[in-house]
Formats: sequence, structure tokens, C-alpha cells
Amino acid sequence: MSSDSSTIQQRRAPGVLWILAVLLSFAVLAYLAQGLFGRERVLDPRVDDRLANLSEVRTAQAASVKKMGLETGTSAERLAKSLEQLKALKPATSTMVVPGSPTQLKQSAAPAAAPAPAPAAPAK
Repeated sequence: MSSDSSTIQQRRAPGVLWILAVLLSFAVLAYLAQGLFGRERVLDPRVDDRLANLSEVRTAQAASVKKMGLETGTSAERLAKSLEQLKALKPATSTMVVPGSPTQLKQSAAPAAAPAPAPAAPAK
């Protein structure tokens, strides 16, 4: 039985090698095609506008960061101070209502409030 299994494995091995060779040849062909045809790039006519916009955004961001005082080395102190201020705030009740919750069902069952009277037209 062991001699039969070894001959079967020997027969399958060349097939696996052929499959690997085919895959490797496709990879080589794809690499060569990309090298030959991948170098042509269509230039975007808006490159100058985009680069100007990028530099404008970066300067605005740098100004905002500097204005907030988030500079290298001082950010941790400022963020720790902000965290202490947030911890000092008292929790407040939320006015958000989750659809399907008992609060929403109670509000939808309540009669609608009467609309406010319209202001009188000015006399001429």
C-alpha cells in the first residue's frame, strides 16, 4: 500500500510544478507589461490649482494648531487641563429621544400642543 501512495505522489508532482511555472510566467509577463506601459501618466491639468489649495490648507491648519496652543511639548499639558475641566462639569439630562422607547411612545400619545396665535397684521 505504501508503494502505491508513493507512485501517486510522484505522478502529481509534475502537474503542480507546471501550474507553478505557468503562474510564475504570468507574473513575469505582468511585470514586463507594467514596466513598458505603466510609465505613461496623464497629467492632470488642475495640478497647479490643487497644489496651491494644498499649501493654503496646510498653512491654515498650522495657524489653527498654533492658535489653539497645540505645539510639540505643550499639547499634553493643555489636554490634561481640558480633561480636568470636562471632569468638573456636572452631568446634564439629555433631550434626545430614542425611537421606540417608552419616552417616545409617551410623547407620541400625548395630544399635540396648540399652535401659537399668529401675530396681528399691522394697521395702515
